[in-house]
Amino acid sequence: MAPSVLEKALVLYGRRFPVRRGKLRIINFLSKLADSNDSTSRLTVLKYGSFKMPCDLSEMLQRQFYYFGTYLVEEIIIDCWQSVAQGAMTVFDLGANAGIYSLAALAVEPRADVHAFEPTPEIANRLRSTAKLNGLNHLHVHEVAVSMRSGTANLNRCRGELGSNEGMNFISEAAVADDGERVPTIGLDQFCADQSINEIDLLKIDVQGHEYAALRGAEQLIGTGRIGTIFMELNWADRSQSHCPAKQSVQFLKRSNYLFSKPGKQLNWQPAGDWMRNMSDIVARRAQ
Repeated sequence: MAPSVLEKALVLYGRRFPVRRGKLRIINFLSKLADSNDSTSRLTVLKYGSFKMPCDLSEMLQRQFYYFGTYLVEEIIIDCWQSVAQGAMTVFDLGANAGIYSLAALAVEPRADVHAFEPTPEIANRLRSTAKLNGLNHLHVHEVAVSMRSGTANLNRCRGELGSNEGMNFISEAAVADDGERVPTIGLDQFCADQSINEIDLLKIDVQGHEYAALRGAEQLIGTGRIGTIFMELNWADRSQSHCPAKQSVQFLKRSNYLFSKPGKQLNWQPAGDWMRNMSDIVARRAQ
């Protein structure tokens, strides 16, 4: 069944109306009224490379892909990612989810080999379907969690407060909930050795608090300067807590001579410091 008139109007509004303020809230509210049938399945065309992607409008992230053609909440970061991706021949996307960063990289650098790591089976399968739909032979989907070493971990499904955010799944050594399942893990040093990959030009790490473990698994690559630019989510703990994934990750990269910048149109490289404390995302690269 074809989309309703209101749904079509919301797509035009989401993609073409220049004022960002309030757009997401309006779309989330009115999209409930726009459904023309019981099915929430759609096929969207992304703003990145005009790639096609199947979407489920009941899912928060996929709803944004459909109405905006992008992940609106992180659009500024994705734009920055694309500017760095130009010329990058080997791109790693850790915690790929639906693959919006992988697709954005291929849109500006079709020659790149993009390795997308996603441990949730149904999400990885959907990303494989997207790659096949668009004939993306350079997009390699690995159904594995990136950690310190090869082995297994428990996959914990977390859907956020509203129960519609599938992008919050995380791994842990022990099960957090009764419905967890064991999934394979791999360290990047081992993965790259197995795949004969000498260096990573561009790396994204968004693994829900497991960033430090992922970096530890790439210790040889990082220590020898074989990872170029890193986009990383920062998961800050309360100051009273001794364990803070963001602090550990930043200190680890600092010891390896990395500088940091807020993602944006202009990257202003600085040493690590208190200025990073309230940031949720950071870009890092090895000092020259």
